[in-house]
Amino acid sequence: MAITKAFKLAELIRHIEYDSTNDIITATKSLEGKNTKRSGVTKTSTSEFNLDTFAKATYRAARYIVAMSEGTNFHSTEIMLIHDGSTVTLTSYGTLKDTNLATFDADISGDNVRLKCTPASTNSTVIKFDRTLVDA
Repeated sequence: MAITKAFKLAELIRHIEYDSTNDIITATKSLEGKNTKRSGVTKTSTSEFNLDTFAKATYRAARYIVAMSEGTNFHSTEIMLIHDGSTVTLTSYGTLKDTNLATFDADISGDNVRLKCTPASTNSTVIKFDRTLVDA
């Protein structure tokens, strides 16, 4: 069965609600566009891993808001990065922390830009992020 635009619109409307008491619109599903993403992972090692990747030919820059927790410790930071096709420049700022739960780096591998994360502990560390991309 082909999915028509009318079906897509009906499905969208089904997940949007208006709260007239508080004058806000809410959604029962995540509202992500082609340039946004929400994700998370739990790690139990100090090995570097790819927290996120995106196509270098499609996107020039990215902004991440990262929140981490490990037991009663918390760490949050905002990361901005930009690339020129071969080199990635990254900065972290607005960092709030009880303890430093991870460090971040970025590079280009093949056709993708990678945001890499290295947890500081082998304890269970939950890392969640919101990402916004800017077209190339």
